[in-house]
Amino acid sequence: MSDIRWFAPNRFCTLVVPRLRAAGLAIALSGDRPARLAVAMDNQTAVAAFRYAVRHRAKLLLYLWDLPPWRLGRGQPDWVGAVGGRILRIPRLSGRYVERPGYYSRLRFIAHQADEVWVPSEATARDAQARFDLATRHVPYCFDSDRFVPGPRWTGTPPVLLSISRLVPHKNHAVLIEAASELPERVRVRIIGQGGEYQRLKNKASMAGVDLDLGGNLDDSALLDAYRHASITVCPSRFEGFGLTPLESIACGVPVVASDIPAHREFLGSAPLWFRLDDRRSLVDSIVAALQAPVPNRHAVDAWVIERAVERFQTGLARLLA
Repeated sequence: MSDIRWFAPNRFCTLVVPRLRAAGLAIALSGDRPARLAVAMDNQTAVAAFRYAVRHRAKLLLYLWDLPPWRLGRGQPDWVGAVGGRILRIPRLSGRYVERPGYYSRLRFIAHQADEVWVPSEATARDAQARFDLATRHVPYCFDSDRFVPGPRWTGTPPVLLSISRLVPHKNHAVLIEAASELPERVRVRIIGQGGEYQRLKNKASMAGVDLDLGGNLDDSALLDAYRHASITVCPSRFEGFGLTPLESIACGVPVVASDIPAHREFLGSAPLWFRLDDRRSLVDSIVAALQAPVPNRHAVDAWVIERAVERFQTGLARLLA
């Protein structure tokens, strides 16, 4: 029997696993052999981990990254129950969650069945309490500190303003294009991501006369190269549960301009230059300052490197396995 069956949708959610194994934990990333603890490392794997936990009578740990407010609104969950490992749901006739009601109703049910629910930020902890009536443990994760390390700083022309995240409204990319059009010098805006905002952002840049490089997701080496060829990184999001891009940028030695939101404040401290949401002048001023800023101190994000996350996870996993 393994100690842990680890459910993860991608490599990022397994960053701590090799070091946890080196510390003596037996962790399986696939298969159906019994384990004492099932870990669902994100919302997408919650159902599979719940079914596994029921099937093998294992404890269940859910890592809840965020609860986007626009998806839940003022709605209420559907009725959800379980027979064995099978989850049953009866939809509400009215007053449901605004978006993906079945998905979040099942997630809420599983969270209340879990032995513990961990969250990466105080902001997510508050949301979980307010929206799911759920007590959580604050156990921050990490960025890929093995991969994102300092390199040569880009000094070419024109300056490159980089943003990396999905092309969706709450990531707020449009304000970066607007700010770029008001800068005293010509810049190139590079936005890396995929989503429904693609054509809108292209049109906005064309109308504003902004040089925009808008592309899809990159592999690991190309993403690191994007940071190395950026003058600054701009993180204009309106909502984050954790926020990887500014951590990765600072670790690479690239100055960051970040929106003044709770998750950014919690993890970035004094490392970035801040701007106020819905204040384009504030963003323009911060970009101008960042273009002249020295290389940030990468040790500002030391608390969020893999080794420190492993320490936090070891403590909590030992408690659950005891």
